[in-house]
Amino acid sequence: MLKNRRLARVVADAGFGEIRRQLAYKTQWCGGRLAVASRWYPSSKTCSGCHAVKPKLPLRIRMYVCEPCALVIDRDENAALNLAALAERHVAGSGPETRNGRGADRKTPPSGAGGVEASTPHRYLPVLSEAGTFAQQWANH
Repeated sequence: MLKNRRLARVVADAGFGEIRRQLAYKTQWCGGRLAVASRWYPSSKTCSGCHAVKPKLPLRIRMYVCEPCALVIDRDENAALNLAALAERHVAGSGPETRNGRGADRKTPPSGAGGVEASTPHRYLPVLSEAGTFAQQWANH
């Protein structure tokens, strides 16, 4: 993308290396696993339906059209589906849990983690305005 004159400055400023470093740090800190696709993984060129790979797909073509299965989909959405499938295969190979990146052996129940948490009481908090002071507004309500 740095060869493209219109994208070069934006891509260079984005600092993808720093984003990846932060993701690796945060996932390790939280006990998760980071699935990184290869730089040359053909996510845009692969059909998310039948997995056929096109040899070339210029950036100016924004719709992905698959000849074998007749799938027509937005190029970016197709790439996102392919990357999601790649991550799911990566996580699924690590154990029975496929949807939880932290590898938890069970899901948190709908009632909350422990079930004994107290909710925060909602109190009326008066708002100051130009009409009067805090005490005057509190007395009026």
